[in-house]
Amino acid sequence: MNHVLNSAQNPITAALFVAIRKAVLLSCAAFALSAAAQPDDSVLAQAHRLMAENQAEAAYRLLEPWELERADDAPFSYLFGIAALDAGHATRAIFALERAVAVAPDDNLARAELARAYLLAGEPDRARTELQAARRGEMPLEAAAAIDRVLGGLDVAPASTSSAAWRAYFEGVVGHDSNVNSATAAGQFALPAFGGIVFNLDRENRKRGDAFAGLGAGAAWRKPLSPAWELEAAANLRGTFHRNVHAMNNRQYDGSFGASYTSGVDRFSAALQTLQYDIDDRGYRSASGLSAQWQRTLDGRSQLSAFTQLSRLRYAQDRARDADRAVLGAGFARALSDAQLVYASVYGAKEKPRLDGVANYGHHAAGVRLGGERALDETIVAFAAVQYEKRRYGGAEPFFDTRRVDRQLDASLGVHITPSAPWRLSPQVSYVRADSSVVLYDYRRVVWQFAVRREFN
Repeated sequence: MNHVLNSAQNPITAALFVAIRKAVLLSCAAFALSAAAQPDDSVLAQAHRLMAENQAEAAYRLLEPWELERADDAPFSYLFGIAALDAGHATRAIFALERAVAVAPDDNLARAELARAYLLAGEPDRARTELQAARRGEMPLEAAAAIDRVLGGLDVAPASTSSAAWRAYFEGVVGHDSNVNSATAAGQFALPAFGGIVFNLDRENRKRGDAFAGLGAGAAWRKPLSPAWELEAAANLRGTFHRNVHAMNNRQYDGSFGASYTSGVDRFSAALQTLQYDIDDRGYRSASGLSAQWQRTLDGRSQLSAFTQLSRLRYAQDRARDADRAVLGAGFARALSDAQLVYASVYGAKEKPRLDGVANYGHHAAGVRLGGERALDETIVAFAAVQYEKRRYGGAEPFFDTRRVDRQLDASLGVHITPSAPWRLSPQVSYVRADSSVVLYDYRRVVWQFAVRREFN
């Protein structure tokens, strides 16, 4: 339902929209009856007046705060769904009208409105099913004739699900990284395994700050196979270049291919993924595996999810670090308003070394993520995120005679500025604090950056 179609750009959809709209005009009597049946319901009565005055957005705003409280109220869901649809909120309209039909399955005009919402969301097969069910029931002759015309149009129209969609982007970024090699600032430390002898760390292996620039590009492709099934693929390429610390120049390639299945309020997706990360023109780490996710839309504003990822890690220069990684987690997202979104997730992870005798490279981890976005106006969206992860490693760390335990905090803050539709500017600051029981892995890092992104579709 995210791929909302613009009826003005699709002549067939536009014609069907006009026909359905004529049928919907006949439902004004139903509005009046619902208001009269509940004389104390001033909210519905006021929303009905606003709809009669062609003020759909105002009616939508009036009804929106009551959506959860009145989810099982069929007249309310019907009116809220129509207001949402006429105001351009197709996804919210679908959920509201689905509730109205579930509570009052004999309301054939509600089914016709739901079909119109499905059409605008690019789901003609689901629209056909609802129209056929509505046509079998009782309704005004003019509404029945309009539905017949729509059904005829759907029978001859090419299904929108047969066409593939793609999008791509190009991005440039400049900034400063206070610790490009994620290294400790300590110049010397004691080694317990050697009787506490003090070891001096080479300058090249200590914390180093530098300015950087980067380029990135990517593309994503989606192919609907039916109203329920879709194929999806994506590929990305990114390179980062430092002004002085050239040994930390890096590039990353990644790709994925998978499928998704949607059934009512549930969406299931799975994909094969691969990634290659190079440093200083040499292979450093690669990963390949499978990811899967389940999402459930609880209402028009809330979504629950669960996810997992299984991957094999390979290190080109140190095969002892090769490992199998598994992640399992759950998340929740809530739109507090059309301008504000918050989300949270918790997860657990495990990395198991593939070789014996290197248990210190494996670890168990647990983490939590929190974040949100808020639209400051039509062109500026502020965002913030924070993540905390604790990792316990297996076996004693060589030379330190202790088991490594890391606690890492990541935080970011920035804004997305959209001066025009295809362009986006994103100033951002990120902070990392890794607190480790082994001094080599204890560090701080601050990254300031400014990105310019151009999207294509």
